[in-house]
Amino acid sequence: MSESLEEKIFSLLQKSDDGSMSQSDLGKALKMNSREIARTLSKLEKRGLIKRAQTKEKGRNAYRVTMLKMHQKIDLNDVIWCACLTCPDLERCGKGQPVSPEGCTKLTASIKAEQSRLSVLGEGKHAQ
Repeated sequence: MSESLEEKIFSLLQKSDDGSMSQSDLGKALKMNSREIARTLSKLEKRGLIKRAQTKEKGRNAYRVTMLKMHQKIDLNDVIWCACLTCPDLERCGKGQPVSPEGCTKLTASIKAEQSRLSVLGEGKHAQ
């Protein structure tokens, strides 16, 4: 599956030093015309994900695009530890249902195990 234009924009902004780029540099990097970039950036701005600020670059009016919220993809490895992924009661689980996350011993145990694992990893980083 190919990346959407929005994903490509966020990828470029995340790779920049300060999370921002000029609108024209984005267009050049993506090999897109300015109208299409402007339209997409306008949508992202309305959703509160970026901010465009008018500025001067080389004596000309320009826009600086700044990422407001990190756009991250979730990797399966980030959540594979959660007992819910393999729970046979998942379809019956929820608030007010026969099975609930609030009282689930399997979920509690998996969270504690992950917390312990992260704690050990954190200690290893500090010891180096």
